[in-house]
Amino acid sequence: MTLVKARENGDLAVLDQMFDSFFDWQLPASRLAYNAAPLDLYEKDGNYVIEMATPGFDPNEVNVEVSGSTVTISGEHAEKNDKRDVKYHRREMRRNSFSRAVTLPQDLDPDSVTATMDKGVLKVKLTPVKPIAPKKIAVKNV
Repeated sequence: MTLVKARENGDLAVLDQMFDSFFDWQLPASRLAYNAAPLDLYEKDGNYVIEMATPGFDPNEVNVEVSGSTVTISGEHAEKNDKRDVKYHRREMRRNSFSRAVTLPQDLDPDSVTATMDKGVLKVKLTPVKPIAPKKIAVKNV
């Protein structure tokens, strides 16, 4: 085994460049479009609340579905083609559609779901179905 002593800044600079170039890659726009709908999920006053960033979407382009304990939020809109004469160097804002599914620890009451949108943030309020408490039945002697 031979030990090689690195020069002050010469060899390290080359290694830094190799490391930086290896990690200097970009996600394709379609992958960004799929994963670019971040959300927060929290409990407040006995309800679950989901807040999701949906910039550029109108309320009529967003769907909220509840099935059991799973909430699926999706949206789709047509891409605007008003920039045909431009040459993009980076395109991250284009989003045609998104879909996110969240499973909660309790079943939800689909009749009590409310959804509002304010300044590109979707807020969905979900009420869990109250579990039926077990009832003890007395057995009578006949």
